[in-house]
Amino acid sequence: MIDLRDCGTGDILPVVLREDIYVRAAGHALKETTRMLLEKIDRTSGYAVLSIMPDEIIDLLAEEFRAQYYDTSLPLQDKRTAVKKALLWHCHAGTVSAVRELTNLVWKSGSAKVQEWFEYGANPYLFRILLGTDMNIEEALIDAFLDSIWKVKNTRSHLESIAFMRKQENMLYVGAATRSWGNVVIIDAWQGIYDMHSNMYVHTDRTTINRIRIKEE
Repeated sequence: MIDLRDCGTGDILPVVLREDIYVRAAGHALKETTRMLLEKIDRTSGYAVLSIMPDEIIDLLAEEFRAQYYDTSLPLQDKRTAVKKALLWHCHAGTVSAVRELTNLVWKSGSAKVQEWFEYGANPYLFRILLGTDMNIEEALIDAFLDSIWKVKNTRSHLESIAFMRKQENMLYVGAATRSWGNVVIIDAWQGIYDMHSNMYVHTDRTTINRIRIKEE
């Protein structure tokens, strides 16, 4: 099958016409015009071709779709993902899956867990988020995330806490030593009490865990 983007008039003309300089110039102009029109046509479907849309079009679509999490300073790929997810999140807003998907997008994680109050013994209609991420925990990003959560969670539920879990691999060194001393009697010519002493020394290191508490306004 021939792709119209790569097809030119020279491919279907006889050799005698194909070598003519004016025919070649006209064929090149027609080929480039056809390619430009096809690119415009590809973009008319909008939502179906977000992966090739330019930055300025994505910004307009985000406004039109009322994207829950969007910022013009985001990388282009993140913008496209946010716009792609916007309509889907509008369809099932108020569900646990919507909150989980939004959390994974904002914090670039694939392991976010949303626990409702009855799953961990909290007060009714509270929920918490557990996620693993390597991103920096900045106040501005947390504020943007909380604002986005309001748009996808149900009205009666309230975010109680966010737990950021990070995996760290550390070496643990343990040292131990023993020492003993006393009197060793080879010939027991004198009856007495002989004391034997021993000590053991063990050293371990400690780990400090910091906890950040986030309250919903």
